[in-house]
Amino acid sequence: MQQPVEAPTPKALADLIARCDQINRFETQLTAAEVVRINALASGILVMRQVLELEPMDSEKLPMRQGRIQHWALTGAHLKDAETPAITAVNGLFVLDEHEQVKVLSDRTWRGQWRSVTLWHNKENGISSAQVMEFLSRLTALAQRRAPDVARALLARSEAVAAALELVSPTPRSRHSGEVR
Repeated sequence: MQQPVEAPTPKALADLIARCDQINRFETQLTAAEVVRINALASGILVMRQVLELEPMDSEKLPMRQGRIQHWALTGAHLKDAETPAITAVNGLFVLDEHEQVKVLSDRTWRGQWRSVTLWHNKENGISSAQVMEFLSRLTALAQRRAPDVARALLARSEAVAAALELVSPTPRSRHSGEVR
């Protein structure tokens, strides 16, 4: 004996379709918002590259067209704390170029040259925009933690330059008057 099957009414199907349309619209809007945030974070990270000690990529290790512009590695030993499991799982290297674009280098030769450079887009290499946004947010937080130490080091260098200037000043008068030339 077969169980009776209840078929949804046309109104119930229309309601389900309307809800799915709303979910799809929200997904699209949310992804667009995440991509805007990723672009903003990438722009900031480009400015923070010295604080983060981002390693510049050797142009000879990149395909010829990509080697014309500067790239910095976003993943690596000194940035492991910022990497998320999703980023670590990618078989390749995340980089940032001078145009503030996040890319993934993959397919490395035995000589260490990257054959493939892919501009990251949502779900590229299996990484969603939310996962990239989380990773870039972690890099930004890392830069904020490192900034005071970097600023102190620069201040110490500045003070050393000022002290050296007093020692090499050409006239005795300028040493005593506090003038800096």
